[in-house]
Amino acid sequence: MPLCLSHPGRNGDPMKSMSFFAVAILVAGLSHASPAVETAASGAASAFEAASFKAPRLEVKGAAPFLAAASQNKVGTVTGGMNHSPVNITIDKRAWTIKGGMNHSPVDVAIDHENNKITGGANLSPVSLSFAWTPESVVVEGGANRSPVKLAVDWKKGLLEGYANHSPVRVEFDMKEGSADDNIVALKGYAKHAPVVLQFDKVTGNLTGGMGHAPVNVTFVNADLYDFLQYFFLFLGQ
Repeated sequence: MPLCLSHPGRNGDPMKSMSFFAVAILVAGLSHASPAVETAASGAASAFEAASFKAPRLEVKGAAPFLAAASQNKVGTVTGGMNHSPVNITIDKRAWTIKGGMNHSPVDVAIDHENNKITGGANLSPVSLSFAWTPESVVVEGGANRSPVKLAVDWKKGLLEGYANHSPVRVEFDMKEGSADDNIVALKGYAKHAPVVLQFDKVTGNLTGGMGHAPVNVTFVNADLYDFLQYFFLFLGQ
């Protein structure tokens, strides 16, 4: 079979002619490789195709299943004291419930991501809230703590504002996500007609300071400041 290469001896150079014949011999040898080599190559190709065909596909159908999968095995707790009351609640991000006791009352709340509802009871009051969630913000609106509630958290601005417990709410914070060495997040503002001065340690999960004219000293495990701010109405008390 003719080989489609430019003629190497065009200028009468014997070294070029030898190079041409060397290439020709090499190509001929490869084209007549042993059956064993061809069989091995064919078997490897078949195995690769079989492995590729069996690779699983990842599918995400809707926000709620995605959130549930991302939070698998995430059961958080908050324990300690605030509002002159013991705190012992469990935030279950598989069943999407918050249960336990705080503010001298039981807590039994369900978060329905399909219908964007938070319902149940807490702080000796029924809870009936709707919420809108995006990666940048959360807005919670409805009734809780025997009061109209509207609380909006803007993560980029570092701001929680609105109203609850018949009073305005405004709390400023900086999550310091880009600062690996700074673990303390300060929260300052007002709620329930009282100053809010808190600090959260991202390493230990301790939230300390004062809110509602009472000391705060609670510890978050498998939960964090995001949970505290999203469910702020729970922590305000009665």
